[in-house]
Amino acid sequence: MISAAATTLLLYATVRRLADTLTGATVALLYAALTMPAWLYRYGGFLERSVCETFIVVCGAASFWCAVRLRDHTTRDAVGLDAAGIDAVGLGFFAGAAVVLKPNAGLYFLAVLAWLALYMPRASAGARRALGLAMGVAVIASAVMPIAALVWLWRLGLLADAKTAVVDFNRFYVSQGFTLGGYARDFSKAISFRVETDPLWLAGAIGAVVALWELARRRRLSPLAGLALLWGGAAALVIIVNGARLFNTYFIQAFAPLAVLTVWLLTESARASRARQLIAIAAGALMGMVLLVRHYPAKVINSASADLALLSGRMDRAAYLDQFGGYGNRRGYSARANEELAAYVRAHTEPDDRIYLFGINGAGIYFASDRLTAHRFLRVNFFVPPEFPDPQFRLNAVLGELAARRPRYLIFERLNSSSEMAKAVDSLTEQPEVIRLLEAYRLETQIEDFSLYRRR
Repeated sequence: MISAAATTLLLYATVRRLADTLTGATVALLYAALTMPAWLYRYGGFLERSVCETFIVVCGAASFWCAVRLRDHTTRDAVGLDAAGIDAVGLGFFAGAAVVLKPNAGLYFLAVLAWLALYMPRASAGARRALGLAMGVAVIASAVMPIAALVWLWRLGLLADAKTAVVDFNRFYVSQGFTLGGYARDFSKAISFRVETDPLWLAGAIGAVVALWELARRRRLSPLAGLALLWGGAAALVIIVNGARLFNTYFIQAFAPLAVLTVWLLTESARASRARQLIAIAAGALMGMVLLVRHYPAKVINSASADLALLSGRMDRAAYLDQFGGYGNRRGYSARANEELAAYVRAHTEPDDRIYLFGINGAGIYFASDRLTAHRFLRVNFFVPPEFPDPQFRLNAVLGELAARRPRYLIFERLNSSSEMAKAVDSLTEQPEVIRLLEAYRLETQIEDFSLYRRR
């Protein structure tokens, strides 16, 4: 929620500088209203929001905001950096922070630099010198967070493990089942579905077509349209680089540039001609139709009503949590079950006890129960595939380390899914090597889809 609020404010500040206060406020309003999790996703969207992309968007928005400020400062003072130096540092710093969250987010830095190169003033040698200095400062600043992260991992002796988990695994994961033709088909279907069902995607797609047509005709775009197009193009490339599995989470980062494109279409572009005005009116009408057909008011009102009922004490917490995944229905995630699991682990362990979850929501249970993981690799689907090239990442190696570390609880989650990874997870307790590990444990209790084994 804080991330969404920060992105909204950054969009307002950025567009206000490039256009005017009303246009900035319109972008903020559209982004805030049309990215509400209750409207976009099942279960209030927390499954989609608890990912790197939620925070990458903030870093990208902050980086573009600094770029726009930098352009303004160097326009006023093309000879020296002055205040623009702070903006150059901020531009690079936030771009580097995005890379720490996910390496492929470095593409946003290239988009920001491209926008600066295209829209910085070129009237004088001083302006060109200022641009060169600013870009140099930004590149240096972009290395701060990645270097800090690498030094931190090195001091903990985890650099090799980080390479396995971040670089090696992701190369393995992205390449699985990938074919160029199949991916192109799936990607086009994913975009088409969103254009048909989401007003921001619909209007943003129309805005992109109009902007590209404008670029082809006039060989130039306004700074606002250029920012939206470059930002959106970078978001598309980041989604593509994520690999063949086109999860909802990957598309979160496109909403900010889509909001900018939409407002450009409805304001700046509409003022250019009568035809553009008609396109803007049609786009606005289509957005309204999608909102009505997809029951936007009902979804948002129902979600807000449940929140208010919980906060005012008119709804039981367990009943509230049952809205976020069913309980005991063998359909996967259950917020209520995860809360019960965390409470049970907290009550039956000491602060120094380690636990380990064989399942999909590992980080959540460690955080909620305030207990550390017994192994450095959190997610079972990372090391279940026997074909993964690093032997330390395979199941036998993980089980060996768990046997040596002797966690207080081993927890097995039943995923209730038809995917191959879920089937592998669900059958873990039947594997001979897992059975041998469990000889030192006893089944203590069952909490919905979680089986808790306590060390004897």
